This record gives sequence, structure tokens and C-alpha cells, in this order.
Amino acid sequence: MGPRIGTLTMVALLLASLASCSKDTRPGGAEKSAGASADAGPPAATDARAQTVTLCEHRVPAELCTRCNPDLVDVFKSQDDWCDAHGVPESQCFQCNPNLTFTTADTTPKDWCKEHAVPESMCTKCHPALVAKFIEAGDYCREHGLPESVCPYCHPERVTAAGAQPPAFPEPGTRVRLASSDTAREAGIQTRPARKVPFARTLEVVGQLDFNQNRLAQLSVRSEALVVEVHADVGDEVKAGQPLVRVASGSVGADQGRLASAQARLGLARAALEREQKLASSGITARKDVEAAQAEVSAAEAERDAARAALSAAGAQATGQSGAYVLSAPFAGTVVARDALAGRHASAGQPLIQVADLRTLWAMLEIPEADATQVRAGQRVTLTFDTLPGQTQVATLTRVGASVDPASRTVRARVELPNPDGALKAGLFLRAKVEVAAEHTAVMVPHQAIQRAEGRTLVFVKKQEGLYEPVAVKLGAGTREEVEVVEGLAAGAEVVTTGAFLLKTEILKESIGAGCCETGESK
Repeated sequence: MGPRIGTLTMVALLLASLASCSKDTRPGGAEKSAGASADAGPPAATDARAQTVTLCEHRVPAELCTRCNPDLVDVFKSQDDWCDAHGVPESQCFQCNPNLTFTTADTTPKDWCKEHAVPESMCTKCHPALVAKFIEAGDYCREHGLPESVCPYCHPERVTAAGAQPPAFPEPGTRVRLASSDTAREAGIQTRPARKVPFARTLEVVGQLDFNQNRLAQLSVRSEALVVEVHADVGDEVKAGQPLVRVASGSVGADQGRLASAQARLGLARAALEREQKLASSGITARKDVEAAQAEVSAAEAERDAARAALSAAGAQATGQSGAYVLSAPFAGTVVARDALAGRHASAGQPLIQVADLRTLWAMLEIPEADATQVRAGQRVTLTFDTLPGQTQVATLTRVGASVDPASRTVRARVELPNPDGALKAGLFLRAKVEVAAEHTAVMVPHQAIQRAEGRTLVFVKKQEGLYEPVAVKLGAGTREEVEVVEGLAAGAEVVTTGAFLLKTEILKESIGAGCCETGESK
């Protein structure tokens, strides 16, 4: 029986050791006890004991594994700790207990202040004498009163990388209680319930109206010309083909002369060809003479066609004389610009008059490059105009640019707007809301209810008269007046709007002293 007793004793000691490693006797509150710094040694020792537990290939303590040590089978069976279904002790059966674990080793570094989430040796909150040292070294965050290099609010990722948890703020159970029932009225505190409403995440951008470039014509001369007469002015409605400007050009006159010469030559060449064909049919002339006459006809036709093409490119009529021709409207529209004056010479390519179809305009939106990936053709857009209060237009995004403007760092997007009454004018500035996400039900609160402190986003919820609770929330998109709360707040909660900043100062008493409120834990 001696060997069995020795084994039982060993098992009992190991189980007791595991229990001491996995048991956490420290309080769960965020408050740090007065002896925290002095007691820094024992937790480190506890961590060390937890780390000494060695697991075997079966994921259980090597000293207690019945598959590595078959002699222990009878020991566990005698203590009624056995799983017959899987052939292992019930306390080691992962199939019956999927969440089973044998260690609770604390990953927090040994040199660590859990209250302030910085290394204990660098904690200026617990050791104020260190403040001057870090200020002198240029390593001090004045906003949070901790070394900048380890500030958990400025660099939360470093806390996580150290294997620790960021500091809890506000501390669990924190409440702000007003000194009296009249304090809320005197402080001007107002509340409003969080609303659950349909909401679509939007991107707010600016833009400008422009002419529909597919229905805009700039009439100009192909070569230097003299403006003889102007038949239309800005604002005139014109029809397709209506004469707008009469000009005279030396090069057009030369083309008209070339056309007339080519037509005369062509007439003579055709007559000669007809005569040669008759003579050839009578056997009087050779076949080569007929072919030569045909070649002359082809050359004359080519010269005529070239002269016609040159005149057509200039907008001149083939029947004109002295180089005079008319620039006509290519489609029905409105004259939107004029630079033609009778008697003035115009250079090649100089726009003399512009015609636009104003039944549709383009809204050109400037999308910041950081948001450009969210914008796609087909998304709904709501447009408003500062100069047209109360007027909005809903349209669809038709085009999104493929490049970023190097000067403005924006991507241009286009919306086609109907303009049947001509009320919209090119050049008007506008604001647009692009719906970049589908509509959904969201909890919305006013922007003034949102407060930020210690790296957290907070709202204050009214629990009862004179009692308010700070609640950490996660925000989504918003409008000019409200913002979506995606996490931390339920619809219907009474959130403080006016006076929220005052309540925030009460949970930051280290920075701003309290006046009419007191902070404490809920009961």
C-alpha cells in the first residue's frame, strides 16, 4: 500500500499547486489599492508558478497524464474521477469539457502598473518624482500626465503588444450625481432620447454645376478670318442650322476657287472621256487614249472632293464666293458665350460663339482621395444649392473619375441633372450627399452629446433625476446634426446634450476641479 499512498500524495500536491496557479484573489474593480506598488513582487511570483506547469503532448500536466503514466489510472478511478467513454480522467477530458484549461498564466508584464497601464518603473502617476525626469528628456504627455513613449491613451497598441490591458475609463460603476435637484436647471443640462431611425451612411462633398459637355459646341474658324456679321447674342435660343456668325477667310476663298477650278476641269475631263469612248468604239482611236481620259476624270474628281472637304471642315458652303461663309448652330440650344465682334480678326481655333443644350447640366463633385474607394456609379446623390435655399435634387451618380487630381488630391465624379425650366446655372456651387451604404435602422444622437476623454468616446445617460452615467460608445457615420452610435447605447436612452461637457469635467477631476457634482460608484 506504500507506493499507492505515495502516488496519492503526489497527486494531491499537484492538484493543490494547480489550484493556487489558477485562482485569482484580487478584486475585480478598476480602483488600485494603496499597497499596489509594494505588492508588485507576489503577483510576479504567482506568474512564475503558473509558467512552471508543463503540459505533455496530450495537453494536460505531464505529472498527471494517465496516458503518459498508466500507473495513475487506478488513482483517478479510486477518486471517482474517470470518463469511461473516452478512457481519461473526467477532470482531463477535453471532449466532455471543451473549455478545459490547466493554466491561467497572467500575460501582464512583471514591471507593470495595472491601474495606469504603463511600466511600473515609468508610472508618473504612482511616482510623481519621475515627472521632471521625463519632461527633461522630452518624453512626457501633458494631456494624460504619463510618459509619451508609453502613454496608453496616445499609443494603445503598445499596451496590447506588451500583453496587458488598456486602462478602463470610465471606471466601472462611475456615476455623476448632482448636488441638488436645482443644479441641473442652474447648469442648463438638457437631455434627448436616442432615436432609432432609418439611416444611410453618406459622404458629404462639394461640387459645381457645369454644362453638359456632350451638348456643348464651340464655333471657331479653321484659319485666320475676319468677322463680318454677328447674328446671335448670349441668351438667345437658336435652332439647329441657324446662322450665328458670318466671316470671311482668305484660305476659304482659296478653297472655294480650287473647288470651282476642279469642277470645271471635271466637266472637261468627262466630255473628253465620252468623245474618246465613241472614237474607240468606231476603231478610230486606241484603247490607251480612253484610259488616259478616265485617269483625267479621276484626278479631277479627287481635286473636287479635296476642296469640298476643306470647305466643310471650315464650316463654309461650297457655293460661297470671296471666302465668305457662315458658322451655324449644330443643334438647338442657347447661346452661352460670345467673343465675336464685327470687324475683328479671329485666329484659327479661337472660339467665337458657344451653344449649349441647357435641358441637362452636369454636377461635378470633388471626392477626397481618402473616400474615393467608397464611391461608385449608380449610387444615390442628394444635392443642395446655397443660392437656392430649400431646393434639393435627388439623382444618380453616373461617372467616377479614374485618377486623382495632383493639385486638389480629389477624384471627380459626375451627376447628370435635368434642368427643364433652366433654373440651374452653370458655375453654381453645391453640396452633395452620396449614399455610400444601404439604408438601415440606426441609433442616432446629437453631435453635442458626444464627449471625448482619455482616448474614449462617451455619452452621458440620465439614470434618474440628478444621476448620470458615462457610457463608452462606438460611432459610425453621421449627418450635420446627428451621428450614429453603432455600439454601447440602446434606442430610447436619455442622453445629455447641453451640459455634457460639464459632466465630463466631473470624471476628470485631476485636470479640472469639480464644482456642483460628485463622482462615485453605483450601488
